Amino acid sequence: GQAESVATFKGNEFFSYDLSQKPIQSSTDEITLSFRTLQRNGLLLHTGKSADYVNLSLKSGAVCLVINLGSGAFEALVEPSDGKFNDNAWHAVRVSRNLRQVTISVDGLLTTTGYTQEDYTMLGSDDFFYVGGSPNTADLPGSPVSNNFMGCLKDVVYTNNEFRLELSRLAEMRDPKVTVHGDLTFRCEDVAALDPVSFDTPTAYVTLPRWNAKKTGSVSFDFRTTEPNGLLLFSHGRQQGSKDRRPRVDFFAVELLDGFLYLLMDMGSGTIKMKSGNKKVNDGEWCHMDFQREGRKGSISVNGRSMPFSTNEGSEVLDLDGDMYLGGLPEDSGGFPLPPEVWTASLRLGFVGCVRDLFLDGRSKDLRRLAELQSSPGVSSFCTRETHRRCSSEPCAHGGRCREGWNRHVCDCTGTGYLGPNCEMESAVLSYDGSMFLKVLMPHAVHTEAEDVSLRFMSQRAYGLLMATTSKESADTLRLELDGGRVRLTVNLDCIGIDCNLSKGPETLFAGHKLNDNEWHSVKVVRRGKSLQLSVDNVTVEGQMSGAHTQLEFHHIETGIMTERRFISVMPSNFIGHLQGLSFNGMPYLDLCKNGDISYCELNARFGMRRIVADPVSFRTRASYVALSTLQAYASMHLFFQFKTTSPDGLMLFNSGDGSDFIVIELVKGYIHYVFDLGNGPSLMKGNSDKPLNDNQWHNVIVSRDDNNVHMLKIDSRTVTQHSNGARNLDLKGELYVGGVGKSMYNSLPKLIASRDGYQGCLASVDLNGRLPDLIADALHRVGQVERGCEAGPGTTCMEDSCSNQGVCLQQWEGFTCDCTMTTFGGPLCSDLRIWRKQNENMDPSCLVTTVQAGGGGVMVWGMFSWHTLGPLVPIGIVSDHVHPFMTTMYPSSNGYFQQDNAPFHCTRMAPTVTRSQPDRTSLGCGGTGKQHHDESSLSCEIPKSINTQLFFNTPPKPSCPSIYVSQVFLLFVAFEYQPCFS
Repeated sequence: GQAESVATFKGNEFFSYDLSQKPIQSSTDEITLSFRTLQRNGLLLHTGKSADYVNLSLKSGAVCLVINLGSGAFEALVEPSDGKFNDNAWHAVRVSRNLRQVTISVDGLLTTTGYTQEDYTMLGSDDFFYVGGSPNTADLPGSPVSNNFMGCLKDVVYTNNEFRLELSRLAEMRDPKVTVHGDLTFRCEDVAALDPVSFDTPTAYVTLPRWNAKKTGSVSFDFRTTEPNGLLLFSHGRQQGSKDRRPRVDFFAVELLDGFLYLLMDMGSGTIKMKSGNKKVNDGEWCHMDFQREGRKGSISVNGRSMPFSTNEGSEVLDLDGDMYLGGLPEDSGGFPLPPEVWTASLRLGFVGCVRDLFLDGRSKDLRRLAELQSSPGVSSFCTRETHRRCSSEPCAHGGRCREGWNRHVCDCTGTGYLGPNCEMESAVLSYDGSMFLKVLMPHAVHTEAEDVSLRFMSQRAYGLLMATTSKESADTLRLELDGGRVRLTVNLDCIGIDCNLSKGPETLFAGHKLNDNEWHSVKVVRRGKSLQLSVDNVTVEGQMSGAHTQLEFHHIETGIMTERRFISVMPSNFIGHLQGLSFNGMPYLDLCKNGDISYCELNARFGMRRIVADPVSFRTRASYVALSTLQAYASMHLFFQFKTTSPDGLMLFNSGDGSDFIVIELVKGYIHYVFDLGNGPSLMKGNSDKPLNDNQWHNVIVSRDDNNVHMLKIDSRTVTQHSNGARNLDLKGELYVGGVGKSMYNSLPKLIASRDGYQGCLASVDLNGRLPDLIADALHRVGQVERGCEAGPGTTCMEDSCSNQGVCLQQWEGFTCDCTMTTFGGPLCSDLRIWRKQNENMDPSCLVTTVQAGGGGVMVWGMFSWHTLGPLVPIGIVSDHVHPFMTTMYPSSNGYFQQDNAPFHCTRMAPTVTRSQPDRTSLGCGGTGKQHHDESSLSCEIPKSINTQLFFNTPPKPSCPSIYVSQVFLLFVAFEYQPCFS
């Protein structure tokens, strides 16, 4: 028989037969051909245009026939029962039509029969027969695919009731009616399948050549993933308009959002954003996407479901002169402003998954080869789907939340204080004292419609700016702040100055409660167009923005202080506290600034977890105070301050009001008292600190009253609350006194106020309902010594050696004193020897020897200690001549014994402290002939010369002592005098 006519097509080759000289007008036809391929999609044969055509294609490995006789298309799809036809084996196709009946069979077995619509029976075509491809396959009417065939075709024959066209043989013979496009080889060669590539990380991408799609264009590819978000394709044109004010560019993008596929395009007359169906496509199966466009019209189809689109009136040219990116974007987009409509671009969400069979305008792109040439990191030349669950090994450290991705796990480190793929790197902490800020200056104006913001904060203040975007040109802002102990989110999209429908003004959401507790709290904001979410500590509230305008413009990201104030009417309070882990659309700005990874940071906030004492002021004397404007606390209030003092008492804050209303905070015996009257009579709340607070350490005080009339007093970490019934409003008038009041006012202060003097010490970080007053600059008047700073004078601070002989140093505001009670010494520094003596009698220091000297002068000091507990040391000195020597011994038994030399045991009697007589305890006696002296500082025994006196008045015969005596401590000084030591 006749030799086979076979040709190899590699994606850019095809041939056409010109029918213009001999148009088809037929009611019966037959098409036969054989193919062999590894490719899933491709055009086999097409003839006709408009509503008169026949199209035979491979679609997802099945044979697809579409016939239209002018009244509607008939479609048939033939699939093998197992596998696909793209198995690199030969398959024979026969299509027969008789009037309206159409039959298609593959390999003589798989047959489908159907009817074209209406009564049209004639196929008419004066166009071309296209075999293996066409100049623009996506533009062919009824074509289910947009790319040319890749593989071998043989014996393509068309027959009707008038003639037979052996198209393959005519092409091989170079018939003049046949035009061959590309390097067509007339033998069968293996055509490698287009290998898939895998994008393993969101930062991976492949750069494609520029796509010239001014008037028409087509893109098709397959993808598969289980991840919900990712940028698949992006290309853009030259920037139009001014650089800073919302620039416009032509662009084309395909992205995955929440599992749905979206087409985005702007040809200069506005962006279209089209969701390509209501079925999610992130199920891990291969999905085929096909985009076709001519002028302002076109379609996008996903897995064969086509949706038409039409762009806005205006330009019909899509002007893309930049590279096309597949799978994501370069980290540095070269200063090019990304279109805000492409949310995955703003959010830095690259595609993670597999892509194969990419065709641009019907021409294949070898992705594996491109990735190898570009050494693209994170791009692999295969596609496998792992079945094991990555999160089962708990890879996310420090409480990070794990979710399954495509062949990877994804750790959400929000709120952990850590960064990195596995939340393994501790993120930087910044400390703010109310005068500090960090500001990121963006290299160019940024416009977004989608934001992901997260941060952690710790503060004791109820008010303060956490983070805000600000613009130099508009009132646009996305702002997070502490407001009354809650987190407040404000989003304002300003329409003034740009052509957009006016929005209703700022959108505001609140979340959280009593967050000013000096604990870490995590905040997350998610905006997608008009949809808002605010989460605090994983509790989420949602909001919806009104108005058509959804673009946020900003030049800066600010923390701590809002420095860009031109367009704001109410300034948020400055922040005092700590921030950590601020991330804005995937950029961890605090850490980038700390590590020097970006150069556009301005800051005076300090890195590290530092103690924050803001604007300290010293009240040097008890008569010092300042007066400020009236405290605004009518319906609710949040007050915060820090204090440091050694004084146990003093009035810290006082404001009177209408009628009996007032508020006081004072220090009483080292404890904070909060006294108030809302009209129901005065009420007192005492701080429940576990020890007095006049310890020269900084302490934090929060006093608050909420809308439900619940009062809270928090000192450091200890809290007391009280609910008040009746009157709810605090109607204050007059000045707010800080540090004290005028001397004449103390006697007229309301009852329950204990203070009769001012506060001496330091105050800092004063916050009055979000207002941070400067106690000196804002004072209406200042009395006494009120000075900036909180520094003790040189040499006045307690040191280890401030007090001698193990005396205890007690820090006082202007110095220190020594407590010598537990020593055998006295004096201001516990350096003076304590000696009991006769009046006007002085001891010669040369007589004092620290060791016992037999036969010589000296003093022996004996300590007698209880095993039960420690008590005061009571010194007793005997200074008269020729005292009978004796010694004391303490035996380690349950009772205390006193032994005189060679004498029976005696029970020890209780000794009073030096200066106080306690009636429940017995004094040492001086013996029958001794004379006892008392004065303010001593107890002394005067013993007549040459009299041998026993010191203990009672001498019980046996050592049987009540255990109560055991709880005391005694110290006995005994002086042996053999020469004159006193004068």
